[in-house]
Amino acid sequence: MTGREIAQMAFDLKKPPRVPVTLIGGGAWAVRYAGKTFRQIKNDPQQIAEVFIQFHHLFQNDLIWTGSNFLNYPVHFLGCPIKDDSADSPAFEGTVIRNLDEIGRLSIEKVLQNPTMQAIIRSHHLVADAIGKKTMIVPTQWAPFTLTARILGMEPLLIATVQEPEKLNRLIQFATELTWAILERILEHPDIPGANFSDPVASGDVVSPATFRTFSAPAIRHLVDRVRAKKKYAMVHVCGDTTRVLNDILEIRPHAFSLENKVDLKIAREILGGKVCVAGNVSPTGAFLSGTPEQVRAEAQACLNAWGDGAGYILTVGCDFSKSVPLENMKALMSFRKER
Repeated sequence: MTGREIAQMAFDLKKPPRVPVTLIGGGAWAVRYAGKTFRQIKNDPQQIAEVFIQFHHLFQNDLIWTGSNFLNYPVHFLGCPIKDDSADSPAFEGTVIRNLDEIGRLSIEKVLQNPTMQAIIRSHHLVADAIGKKTMIVPTQWAPFTLTARILGMEPLLIATVQEPEKLNRLIQFATELTWAILERILEHPDIPGANFSDPVASGDVVSPATFRTFSAPAIRHLVDRVRAKKKYAMVHVCGDTTRVLNDILEIRPHAFSLENKVDLKIAREILGGKVCVAGNVSPTGAFLSGTPEQVRAEAQACLNAWGDGAGYILTVGCDFSKSVPLENMKALMSFRKER
């Protein structure tokens, strides 16, 4: 079976012949490994695609998040300055708007018509052309709550959840439509079977479950429903300790949920097992970043032991990882692809 078939079996909550293994994220690592900067490749869809194709050839991931670390560009095209002259994930140098009264000047068409945005969209298709039969292509996008924070700023967003919730929801709605406008074009490719929505700002270490339920979950659910309507797979990633919102994930209805190492996999299985595929959750720091391959293998084995022998599980890191992670440690995690 191909890696794509094995990963899709996990998404379908079926038991594949072995546990699917992958490295979620990794865009900055892949750009650095290619000896490039984001600025050098962002306008060339073939060069962007080659970064992810090479990443797959190196590790034979069963699943790959295309577009990883290119997620800030739509915000840049709305008007936010960005620094992208290295292999570090492109970083903002400000915000798009200063307050929620400026929502009216935001334009989805401005983003879609940007040649660099079109190159990024095209790059997903080129990756799918090259390896879409072998691995499960899952383009990743910011979830609306996080995209809203990128547009407005983190602190103003958190204040607005209390002081201006109605206006904030208007911006979240805009972010939802922007995400979908980009993703809908990416999903046109027949060998792109699904999409991921990453919501680091909705982290259980940042916002309360009540805030998650009010501002993050409804927007993600809306996008998950749209992906499902296209007969595609929906994946969701939320950073931090999401233990208190695992039942909310059931209501959002993704096919798969990616979680960090702060969540006990045994608890995740009790709540999500047999209902939502779980991906995780080797720490992206610790041994993976600065330990030995043997230590990485031990952490990965601990994850497998915690989950047990059931279906609906993908072994991977709990979150995106540093461009400085040693190649040997990444191969140590991916070695479970051959052994299981």
